[in-house]
Amino acid sequence: MLRFWRKSKAKTELPEVLGVTIGRAVTVDSISVKLLPQDSLIEVPQLTFSIVAQGHCDLGEQSHLHRFYPDDDTLLLQIQGGDGVTDERVDEIMLWSYYDVQYPSTDHQWREIRRSICQKTFSLSSSQGDVLFERAWFDSSDQPEEPMQYWESVSEDRAGKSGRKIFQSAMLFARELSDGKDEMLLVNMEEVEGTNERSVAFMLGRSLSQHELHI
Repeated sequence: MLRFWRKSKAKTELPEVLGVTIGRAVTVDSISVKLLPQDSLIEVPQLTFSIVAQGHCDLGEQSHLHRFYPDDDTLLLQIQGGDGVTDERVDEIMLWSYYDVQYPSTDHQWREIRRSICQKTFSLSSSQGDVLFERAWFDSSDQPEEPMQYWESVSEDRAGKSGRKIFQSAMLFARELSDGKDEMLLVNMEEVEGTNERSVAFMLGRSLSQHELHI
């Protein structure tokens, strides 16, 4: 179990997780990117990026997601564990690459995407042809399963006093690559509170260890 979190000095401030927060620069170890196999669809355009927004999702049962949005909007750094304030637990670190973002214009399109992510498998179109992923959540079930749903609070200032709330319906899929490791696909349906904004993000991710991040 990793314990590298730094507590914020004021309760109104956003927590620092592994030293990461708004205004900090993060560098991903170059070896972890160079070792991506040829059949991976993940693209990491830059290894060093500055964090300009920070999100938090309370998943319940003492589980939290902390998301860090770089100035390069093709990436997302996500750390799962405790609340980052009183609970310093870190369970998982993921680096996500945005593969595609869609903006359904009709309710029918929205419902069709939601229906597709409930299935046992998901086919992702790529330059290599259709790539099949298997459901990682509810993987023991052969039946359609409802997506996970949660709110994310996103702030763009260190004090955490301003921001927006996004309701998310998500499903996680995976496929094994040639190096024997899994490439993850997160399909995230997002609805911004108080607006008509909604979008679907298709993100590809790999797990990172703490020593692969440099602040």
